[in-house]
Amino acid sequence: MSNNNENQKKVIIDLGCGGRKHENSIGMDNVALDGVDVIHDLLDFPYPFDSEYADEIILSHVLEHFEFTDIVAILKESHRILKPNGNVTISVPHAFSVAYFTDPTHKTSFTFETLYYFSEQHRFNYYKNSGNRWHVQRIWGSVNLFNNHFYETTEKQKWLENQATRALRFILRNSKTTTVPDLIVKSFPFWLVNIHGKLSKISK
Repeated sequence: MSNNNENQKKVIIDLGCGGRKHENSIGMDNVALDGVDVIHDLLDFPYPFDSEYADEIILSHVLEHFEFTDIVAILKESHRILKPNGNVTISVPHAFSVAYFTDPTHKTSFTFETLYYFSEQHRFNYYKNSGNRWHVQRIWGSVNLFNNHFYETTEKQKWLENQATRALRFILRNSKTTTVPDLIVKSFPFWLVNIHGKLSKISK
């Protein structure tokens, strides 16, 4: 006989999901697109979720569209909604990617170091307005060498992108700082480098 706890599904909320909601998640956006479960603006606080409701929150290609003060507010609200030791998974374009500058709606740029400013692991964590109630568990990257907004990438192009992603992740794992990975992104003609980070909630 299975344990009831094992049957409980993990609660995942995909904030700003757009039309690409992650599987098995509750999608929230301010537009009634396919897959959106909750229609609500990200800058309208509080969100329609109870405190300590979710196991994980996803912010995939969302935060770069907001100013710093709004990002702090969104993360503060995410902190409220997450269960103790819950995680927020963030994906943003790297500041040195061509794709970052292509989108005129982007307002805030990120490098591999930026998410650490929201944690107590960074030497500048005394900036209280950054809302540093997070622990950075992991930072990793992915690479798109080609712009697929107008046509689908070929199998060969996908293979090249996979190899570039593997190389970048190896460098990130083996670098003592984020300087080398950032300079590599700046030096090579990548169309898009995605920064991915998993931050865990610190309860105070």
